[in-house]
Amino acid sequence: MRIGLIQEQSLKLNMTQELQQAIALLQYSSADLLSYVHELSMENPLIEVKENFRSPYRKVSKHSDKQAFIENTCKEKTSLREHLRSQLIDFHLGKKEMDCLHLLIHAIDSNGYLKDSLTELAPVLDVTEEYLESKLYFLQSLEPAGVGARSLQECILLQLRRLPVRNSLAELIVEEHFQAFAEKSWKDLSKKIKTKLVDIQEVLDLIKKLEPRPGLKYESDDLTYVTPDMTIEIVNNHLHIVYHDELMPQLIIHHPLQTDHATNDETEMKDYYSKKLTQGKWLQKAIQQRKETMINVMKVIVDKQEDFFLKGKSFLKPLTLKNIADLLEIHESTVSRAVKDKYVQTPHGLISMKTFFSTKLDEEKGDVSAASVKIKLVEMIATENKKKPLSDQKIANLLKTDYDIKISRRTVTKYREQLNIPTSAVRKEY
Repeated sequence: MRIGLIQEQSLKLNMTQELQQAIALLQYSSADLLSYVHELSMENPLIEVKENFRSPYRKVSKHSDKQAFIENTCKEKTSLREHLRSQLIDFHLGKKEMDCLHLLIHAIDSNGYLKDSLTELAPVLDVTEEYLESKLYFLQSLEPAGVGARSLQECILLQLRRLPVRNSLAELIVEEHFQAFAEKSWKDLSKKIKTKLVDIQEVLDLIKKLEPRPGLKYESDDLTYVTPDMTIEIVNNHLHIVYHDELMPQLIIHHPLQTDHATNDETEMKDYYSKKLTQGKWLQKAIQQRKETMINVMKVIVDKQEDFFLKGKSFLKPLTLKNIADLLEIHESTVSRAVKDKYVQTPHGLISMKTFFSTKLDEEKGDVSAASVKIKLVEMIATENKKKPLSDQKIANLLKTDYDIKISRRTVTKYREQLNIPTSAVRKEY
């Protein structure tokens, strides 16, 4: 074996900082990109950001300054724990009682349930479980009804006992026969408690009006508003893509010679401004490339999913990232970044770009996607006779006769479980 030096040529992708920046910008949402541009403009003196007055992120007040000041004042949010502690002020309680109640309040989660057992909590204050349980009963008498429950069963029972007009049958069923009631073993339950199925159905209707997570409204966060990156319009039965340039501010890149600090004699300063100028130009180029890539991807989606836009969500066809990547001659990862956290306003509402991608049914040779089958499944169950709900086999038969979609009962069961839809026995109403 001979050892020697061999010279050969090869191509290698060099991940420069500019290329990494372009890749990162492609996967940013509009809000993230806007924030990134503002941060970069604070570091780079050559980048000037001019806000677009049509930008949806810019709030224009039509009221007086005084009114605007009032509207922009932060709303004070009361957490569940703060709400419970505030109610203790109305009672004359000793230090030991207050310590126990504060401990229990601290152990309550955002849903209003006691997350720790009394066995674990009692040694913290060196009290007995019985004494701590008596304080838990006191806590459960506070608002909201159902707070401090240790299970869903206890939460519902606490709320039933607080109703203006109490229902003894509902309390009996929840307290002593909750498992059979939840599993809808109603025929055996009706014989055991000697009541009619219609009465048990009325109990279910009553329980549906209760709150299974009583503390949730105190922990709700502010709404997050999503602005579409593009809009699909139908003009003369043709689809048009409108890219929202107003989402991004106008970038102005100044030449270093136009600044007061750069002089020809200061070499170090010239190098600094040269790097900042290159960074600014790359930012402009990366934003333009992001726009072009998103539009190109959306053009293919519109071409492949034309029936979806014109006829409805149930006409969604199979489409993968690879299909688009092959047509545009780009990598799948580029398509994935282009649709990540991007939204499109369509005739059927605001939709994430990821929604347009769905796998093809293995059992169907036609152009039918799994997502469209799930939509039809949801529609069929929503309009079914609740007294005679559709079984999985019946749904499979209807899909074949009504939509010419050949699908097995097992596949229907799989899709139903993915959609968190219960079985026909549980959906049945009396």
